[in-house]
Amino acid sequence: MFNQEDFDVFKDQTLPGRMAGVRGVIDPKFEAIAPVIKEALQQSAPVADHIAKHLRRFKNPPMNTWIAFNQNPRGYKMTPHLMLGFWDDRLFLWLGTLAEASDRELMITRWQTLLPDLVKLPAGFEISPDHMAKKSTTATMAGLKQQLDRYETVKQADFMVGRQWFKDDAVFQHPKDLKQILIETTQQLAPFYTALNAD
Repeated sequence: MFNQEDFDVFKDQTLPGRMAGVRGVIDPKFEAIAPVIKEALQQSAPVADHIAKHLRRFKNPPMNTWIAFNQNPRGYKMTPHLMLGFWDDRLFLWLGTLAEASDRELMITRWQTLLPDLVKLPAGFEISPDHMAKKSTTATMAGLKQQLDRYETVKQADFMVGRQWFKDDAVFQHPKDLKQILIETTQQLAPFYTALNAD
């Protein structure tokens, strides 16, 4: 399970060094947690997982890394998906649709219908407008509407809802507790994942 060792990967400022850490330390843990997350999503349709490959990195090391879950084994960026990953200072678990979503208007409509239920999520849930930035806000109704409006009008915007755990959180000292929290968070997001992926 994830611990402080995973954050240490980001201390290496070289591309080869950080990629070695991502591949050797973090990715095996993503592979281990993948079946647990898939089970927690409780889907009738198969769920594929995609570990970030960072293939376009030739000079600068990746600022973050992740594993994504969706219904398409060929890729995840164009579909609603769950994303579990690391920045240098936090672990995150987001459910979202990206700027690349194949049917963005449909996704916006579905998000709009989900707003009354999203705002009922427990304290600690946040909204992110960009999966490649750390910025996030509390998942209030006003915040959700503002970010969804931005997703509708800004071409490069994402819309993501989820939770984050900072590296100094005591939960990283208790692997079983962290695993259970990730399961519970996934289960809380699962109904929204199902609704976004409806036929």
